[in-house]
Amino acid sequence: MSGFSTRIVSLLLAVSSSITVGCSRPYGDDDADERLRIAMEAAIADEVGDIRADTMSETAPEELSEIEEALAPRRAELDRLGPQAARGGLPIDLGDDLYGARQQQVFISLEDAIGSAVQNNLAAQGARLTQGISATEIVQAEAAFDAVFFSNFEFARLEQPRIVPELNGAPLSPLVQDTKQWSVDTGLQSQLTSGGSVQLSTRIGYDDIADASGITYTPDPAWSTAVSLGITQPLLRGFGSDVALAQLRLAENATRVSSENLRAQLLQIVYRVEAAYWQLVLSRQNLVATKWLLDVGVAIRDILDKRREIDVTAANYADAVATVERRRGDLIVAQRDARYASDALKALMNDPEFPLGEETLIAPADWMSDQPIRYNLREAISIGIDRAPSVRRSLLSIDDASIGVTLADNGRLPQLDLEGQMRWNGLDQGLGSSYDNMVDVGLVDYLLGIRFSQPLGNKAAEAIYRRARLQRSAAVVGYQQSIQEVVLQIKNALRDVRANAALIGQSRALRLAQAENLRALQASEETMGQLTPEFLALKFQRQDGLAAAQIREVQALVDYNISIARLFEVMGIGLRMNQIELVQGDSGDRGAR
Repeated sequence: MSGFSTRIVSLLLAVSSSITVGCSRPYGDDDADERLRIAMEAAIADEVGDIRADTMSETAPEELSEIEEALAPRRAELDRLGPQAARGGLPIDLGDDLYGARQQQVFISLEDAIGSAVQNNLAAQGARLTQGISATEIVQAEAAFDAVFFSNFEFARLEQPRIVPELNGAPLSPLVQDTKQWSVDTGLQSQLTSGGSVQLSTRIGYDDIADASGITYTPDPAWSTAVSLGITQPLLRGFGSDVALAQLRLAENATRVSSENLRAQLLQIVYRVEAAYWQLVLSRQNLVATKWLLDVGVAIRDILDKRREIDVTAANYADAVATVERRRGDLIVAQRDARYASDALKALMNDPEFPLGEETLIAPADWMSDQPIRYNLREAISIGIDRAPSVRRSLLSIDDASIGVTLADNGRLPQLDLEGQMRWNGLDQGLGSSYDNMVDVGLVDYLLGIRFSQPLGNKAAEAIYRRARLQRSAAVVGYQQSIQEVVLQIKNALRDVRANAALIGQSRALRLAQAENLRALQASEETMGQLTPEFLALKFQRQDGLAAAQIREVQALVDYNISIARLFEVMGIGLRMNQIELVQGDSGDRGAR
């Protein structure tokens, strides 16, 4: 995480130059409900309106502390005292693995750990699948406007007695209807974005009626044809693209929500991996410090053992032995904790090269940065409001609620539908000539109708409309809450960054002071003619103090880097800061690279 100062400043300036204080709105300039627009803009203005826009702050002062200045001439010597820093490549005794063999370890960088987790983490894979499932809903909603081809076939064989009229004792039609009939209806129908539907079809019929008692039919057999064009269009309830495309817009919003869920999941994974990575560094530093304490403790114990016949009492020696055994126990615990930390990072990465069940441990190759970062509070909050997945999901909830208001408002209107149809008819002995007859003769049917209905009182529709408006108001309140939550998270994250940056300097000064205490004690040891048990007990204490101070300094560095990662997460820029880009695939699913 080197170069934080440059990275954060460049990001803040780039984003702030492209946005105003606020974020994209789910309504247009022609939104009929002006109060919705005012409420949403006020939600942002209430949080960032009074924050100064021209003030840059820094996480920690650059000057050295008084202790560091006083000990500057001996800084290199003091840095060499005590445990080594557990940087990448440092050989560390981790004990035996679960097979009883020497523990193997592989060093990886933070970048590789994050990249592996983004690609392979199980939670991320689940979020990608959910996003892909949601994307199919858009295709399903669009399919409602696809043209539908239909075709129907019917055949009938009729032999039915009939009542027939007679003229001068002669029947005018057969006493038995003996007919063979078949027909085919085929065509296309489609829903319109205006809310109506259109249908274009043709019908082919064949009738073969048996002659009887000198009665014949013309044409015989008969081919009947017809071409129909019909349209149905709501004029009030159900009219317009806002209503017809509502489900498509809801499906698109659902896909955007799933995309924001995926981005939120990846942001959290990046933060958790970075936190786990630095915690692994801390656990290894604790192991190194514990091993150092054991080694120097054993050396003191051995000195006391040699002087047991001179001036060391049994109590003095027993105290040294107890201290060594305590440190030996601490080493066992530290080795276990280092394995815990490695497996925790393994589980997040889910890398097929480092299966969780395999005993090779992951070791960090990187070290923490203590570089200060510069920030502008107003710009940080503005970026968070624009980029935070929770705020974006709240905006989409408002859009969904607004669509619901539109549908409910339209549902209050009376049902008034227009139906129209034109049909061209033909009849002849041949199929082709029947179609020609349709054109030449021009026998056309016209149908025009209007259907009207309206519930008396219309109470159900009015209740649905009131509920939709209340749901939209609730969505606006949820949007305001999400903004407040993001502002609170950003401010808390910045406070953590500032506090942890200050703790780095304080813990470094503490470590140098403890190192100076031990150095002075060692200098006295070289000039003293005799080493008393009390002196060696004091040396135990100062060794403990130096090791604890060094671990505290590393803890401050770890906390500082984790707090920066947390800041990037709550601002919604953790992926960008790690050069991870979400890409849209051809199949509708999203990936990360």
